[in-house]
Formats: sequence, C-alpha cells, structure tokens
Amino acid sequence: SHISAPMPAITLWQRVAVKPVRAVLCTSLLAALHLLGGCMSTFGLQSDGTYRLESRETDATCDELYKSIWGRIELIKKLPAKAMAEQASPPATAFSMFGRWFGGSSKGLKAVEEYDREIAHAYALERAMRERKCVAVDLEREIADAASSIARIRQN
Repeated sequence: SHISAPMPAITLWQRVAVKPVRAVLCTSLLAALHLLGGCMSTFGLQSDGTYRLESRETDATCDELYKSIWGRIELIKKLPAKAMAEQASPPATAFSMFGRWFGGSSKGLKAVEEYDREIAHAYALERAMRERKCVAVDLEREIADAASSIARIRQN
C-alpha cells in the first residue's frame, strides 16, 4: 500500500523541512485538546469561586433540586469536623505541610477545599430553585454553624 510509504519533506528555501501530514495532525490534535479543555471547565467550580451546574442539574425538577441541595447541606454540616480532624493530624507529606503553612484560605486542608466547592454548588442549586420558583431553602440558616466553624479553622 502507498499509505505506509515515506513522504518526501517539503522544504522552503532549503531551510525548514515539515511533513504536511504531521503538521496537520499535530495542529488538529492541539486544537482538539484545547476545545476539550474548554468543555471540561464549563461546569463545576469556576476560578472565580462560583459553581456552574451540569446540564442534568439545570434540567432537574424542583423535587430533584430539593433533594440535591439537602444532600449538599448534610455534607457541608459534616465538613468542619472533618477539617478539624485533618488539622489535628500531622501532615502526611512535605507538600501537605507546606500547604498548611502557605495554603491560603483553605490552609492546605482538603476538607476546607471540599467545603468551598460544596458551598458554591449549594448556592448554585439554590439559585436554580429560585429561578424555577421551587420551595425555598434557607441555605444561610442551614449552614450557619458549619460556616462559623470553617471561619475559625481558616483563622488558625
């Protein structure tokens, strides 16, 4: 077959040799990776701290949104205890130790990072519920104790 035969290089002024098929394949691959990366970041926690719901969540019924937000609230309520236990234990790696020293608002604690993500997700669900005129959930009241506990952890 002629497909496996070597292709002659194209030269421009005797300096640059580029095989056109390889150049096209590489360019196509890079473009596809760029597009895939853009698609992957369209939902979930965003760089500005907000959360973009997945399409199945934006299309969910009020009942499904209600169950989802209450699941998040229950998880959020457990995270301060998880963060305190993590804070009390010695760091497992040098990376964890530096994260605790220089970890910013999360103090390098995975439970605090999870709290931030879950809070953003819960607020996104609350917005979706409000837009659909679903039964209101007082998210602020429900997570108040967890929020104050996490705030104390962030200060230490």
